[in-house]
Amino acid sequence: MHSIEADIRKWSHEFLEVPNEKLNGLPPCPYAKQAWADNKVTFTVNTGIEGLMHSIRDFDKHDYDIVVWASEELPDMEYLDGICDGINELMSLVNMDMHLMVFHPDYDADKAGLDFLVDEDATDEGLMYCMVFVQRLSTLDDAALSLEKSGYYKHFPEEVYRSLVLDRRNLRNGKE
Repeated sequence: MHSIEADIRKWSHEFLEVPNEKLNGLPPCPYAKQAWADNKVTFTVNTGIEGLMHSIRDFDKHDYDIVVWASEELPDMEYLDGICDGINELMSLVNMDMHLMVFHPDYDADKAGLDFLVDEDATDEGLMYCMVFVQRLSTLDDAALSLEKSGYYKHFPEEVYRSLVLDRRNLRNGKE
């Protein structure tokens, strides 16, 4: 197992799967624990942007729910966000049921008003990497619809809620 994969599994177990009072008692990722238990997560590590494109192209050739593309070569955050936003919009235009979600160490969750989604102790400080989660857009949006009803997003700043939930829903529904 690559050290990044081990770090992500640790982060999931020690943070993503732990109930959080600011999320109405739900964990930051209420579906992570089951995805690991069902062996629905796979990794591609240090494969470059070409590896990310390969993960998108071949997504339907396996039965994983999530492909975690991770890279120790850190592209500029805005560059990676721009690539993924463009791909997400293109996939929406051609009715491809897929979505890319970026995680970058330069993202300032505190500044975005998401300080309750930060746990420095749940990862290895010596590792620096970015991630893109490749997943089904319909699955993400269905989960968001369910989480909305539970009060999960109640502490999210409006701008963050709009970009994480509503913009993604608009992509699913073919709106820009």
